[in-house]
Order: sequence, then structure tokens, then C-alpha cells
Amino acid sequence: MKSLNSQINSQINSQIRTIAMEMGVDAVGFAPIAQVADSEIARYKNWLSHGNHASMSYLERYMEQRQHPQLLLPQASSVIILAVSYYPPQRQDATAPKVAKYALGRDYHKVMKRLLLGLADRIHSEVAPHTYRAMVDTAPFLERYWAEQSGIGFIGHHRNLIVPEVGSFLFLGELLTSLRLESDQSCSHSCHDCQRCLKACPTGALTEEGLNAHRCINYLTIEHRGAIPSELAQRFGRRFYGCDTCQDVCPYNQSPKPASLFTPFPQLLHLDRKDLEELDEKHYATLFYGTAMTRAKLPEMQRNTEVYLSNNPE
Repeated sequence: MKSLNSQINSQINSQIRTIAMEMGVDAVGFAPIAQVADSEIARYKNWLSHGNHASMSYLERYMEQRQHPQLLLPQASSVIILAVSYYPPQRQDATAPKVAKYALGRDYHKVMKRLLLGLADRIHSEVAPHTYRAMVDTAPFLERYWAEQSGIGFIGHHRNLIVPEVGSFLFLGELLTSLRLESDQSCSHSCHDCQRCLKACPTGALTEEGLNAHRCINYLTIEHRGAIPSELAQRFGRRFYGCDTCQDVCPYNQSPKPASLFTPFPQLLHLDRKDLEELDEKHYATLFYGTAMTRAKLPEMQRNTEVYLSNNPE
């Protein structure tokens, strides 16, 4: 028979999950905050020590907070994980300059932050008062690790979180909260011996050891500054900004749940060669303002254009 505390926890989880689903969230998980497992920190540090993060030096910082997330909010007892599909109900034309699906709509940082704050307010007024901190890909927080701990999914060979009934085309957002919550679900799925993503990666960035950002098209077209090595650029095909290949081939994404909170912008759905050929400051602002694509500045976009035009001559 469940203890009284367990019954109360289950009721609170249910209330929060109902509110989140009403708001359009596709999966909700809960986990008590504790020190991150030494094995996970060792794995992360080993990945860094091999330089697999390329120029993303921010991934090296705040290691203490990554291992002890309570330092991010001293009152935190738990974390609420939100997973939201971004799989677009409409797709780019097959001949278009390819943009990673996550970037086709409004900047996810803004959408997810508004969603998290809205949920936090409703929890405060409808469930129980609490102190909280909302995080969207900006705090030193191992979000995929904590999503696994919550039981909503598992980390695939492509290093993305997979929620079996939803897929891996997901945005994650977190609420550190003073509420004491326990996980109420588990995930028994895994990649098993599937290696489709590893074999399909156009540049060999994915191996059984993990991701090498130096070779990843997402990194090279978004985070990287300067020229792209020609040996890798020649493998981009029609990819202009980002890459979805490892997720496109994943069996868990054969019927991904379409996004309900993210609508692609028409100018990106219908991006064409002429848009790239005319890419100056004015066109950059017209095409990309309000999207996550402004992570890459005009010089990087013009560089990406050169690669695209070279790979796709008329």
C-alpha cells in the first residue's frame, strides 16, 4: 500500500502533468535533485578531454554546477522536465537549401521560456506555492541526463533524447523547483544494436564513443567561425543550416509526433537559391529575424551559402 507521502507526490505529479499537457507539452518528467553520478561526470569530462566539443568552450565551464545542480537554485528539491515536439507539420521542398527542422520556426528559447514560466505560475496558483528557476539550454545543466533520470526517455546513439511515443525531434526545458517530487515513470527502451544514425552521418561525426563536433554539420554551419574544411564541406549536399540526418533515419522517428507549438515560417519553408544569392544584411534580417538561425551571423551565413552553391551548381 502506498504511503501517504507517495500518494501526495503522485497526485501532485498528476496535477502538474495535466496542466502541462493542456499547455501543449508532449512529455513531462520529474526527478529529485541530487549530485550527478560520478560516472556521468567522468564520461562528460572524457568527452571534453578529447576536444570533441571543438570551439564550444562554454561546455567546459561551471563544472561544479553541472555536478551539483542545486547550486543553480539553493531551494531546489526537484526538477520538472518538459519535452516539446518541433517536428514540422509542413516540410521544405526536396530541392530547397535544407534548414534543420528545429530552426524553421520562432526561436525556441523564447517559446520554451514563456511555456516554462506559464507552467511555473500555474503550479504556484493551482497546485502549491514554490520557488523555481526556468532553464532553456542556457544554464550549466545536464538536461538529457536529468530527462533520463525522470524516466520519460533515453539518450540514443545520436546523443539526442528519445521519448519513445514522441520521437527525438524535441525541445527540452526544465523547472528547478522547491517542490519535493519523485519520478513516476521509467523507460525500458534503448537503441539496442541499431546503428542507423552512426552509418548515415554524412561526415562521420557520430561514432559509438559519441559525437565529434569538429565533423558535425550542425556545429560547422552554426557554431563554427571561419572557413569550413573543404573535405567536410563537400559532403553537405543540400544542407545549408544544420543537419537532421541522424534523427531522420532513427526508427523512433518513423512516425514522429507533429509539433503543436512551433509553426514554420513561410520564408524558411520556401527558402530557395535566389534567397541565398541575395544574402546581405537586409535579406539576413528579413529571412532570419525572430528565429534561432540568428545564432549564425551574416558572415557565417554567407560562408554557408558559398558551400551550398558550390555543392549545388545550377
